[in-house]
Amino acid sequence: MKELLKKEEIREPLREDNFIINLKYHKVRKFCLALITSCLFFGCTVLKNGISYNGEEGIFAKSFNQYPTQYRIVEDGEPNFELGIEFKPHKNGRIRGIRIKNPQTGNLRLSLWDADEKKLIDTYTYNNGNPSKYNFGYFQIPVKANKTYCLTINVRQYYYHVLTFDRLPLKLQEISLTSSVYAEGKYQRYPEFKIDNVLHGLIDLDFEWEVAN
Repeated sequence: MKELLKKEEIREPLREDNFIINLKYHKVRKFCLALITSCLFFGCTVLKNGISYNGEEGIFAKSFNQYPTQYRIVEDGEPNFELGIEFKPHKNGRIRGIRIKNPQTGNLRLSLWDADEKKLIDTYTYNNGNPSKYNFGYFQIPVKANKTYCLTINVRQYYYHVLTFDRLPLKLQEISLTSSVYAEGKYQRYPEFKIDNVLHGLIDLDFEWEVAN
């Protein structure tokens, strides 16, 4: 009988500890799920430095859905095109993703430029898998308010929209699409030509902007 009591005395504290551990686990799990759900619902994330962001996916393309997608391929003997968009954030933020719709599949050279200084900031390799839709590339590129940037790709074929009833810039609350840009040649250089009634290359952004905590 004494041995049985000893066994019961030993087992009872273990059951209590397990209950407390499980209770703490479920509380932490509920908190994490609530935090994830909140961020998904409100479209925000929190970094280690405490900065919160609101975001929007495909921030430009939805404004031009009414225009048909047209196609061009460079003829033999003609140079490549360096083409894309200039944009200006109105708030500090970051590019979370880049979306490109282009008929040329495979790896594309993607260039990020300081449009104010006409200087190259960085070069990326972008894999364009499906030519019939916007392909997504995940990035983390910080951008500053009121500074103009440019994103370009170098291709021999591309889609474009003729903006029959609109003109650039497209001014949104957090960011503006200021112009469509292009240049000829396969070499990496800032595209010197700007146009306000055609979108070359169909490049779009997932943009996140800083919000006050």
